[in-house]
Amino acid sequence: MEFDRITENEHLWAVRYDDCLDNVLDTILEQWNDVSWLRSFFKQNIRDLASYFKITDVNQAIYDTIEDSERLQCLIIDISPDTDLERIFRPLDNNRTAEVILGKEKARLRDTPRHASCFVFMPLSSIPEFTS
Repeated sequence: MEFDRITENEHLWAVRYDDCLDNVLDTILEQWNDVSWLRSFFKQNIRDLASYFKITDVNQAIYDTIEDSERLQCLIIDISPDTDLERIFRPLDNNRTAEVILGKEKARLRDTPRHASCFVFMPLSSIPEFTS
């Protein structure tokens, strides 16, 4: 396993497994923009989609996932080297105050009328580095 640097300040990294050409961030972003892959994934996991996210329409899940993926990509592209990532991303567990290896919790999309997602984004306008 290797770690690929995502940001220049070396605060954001992605795992690259030994048997893979791409790191997990590249892989997941590619999958989250592949309608065929998403349709297959959501059809296989429709029970979880309905019970955890209250979504029964696979097309809506696909649309929401692609939208979330685009937001994440834009967020990562706009991160400056001196940005404090803790101001953009929050811990996966609200009770966690220190870094813990391999946390299993999922975060929720903040301030959205849609279903809960696996992302938590802070509005860039609330971060001084992103306000003009």
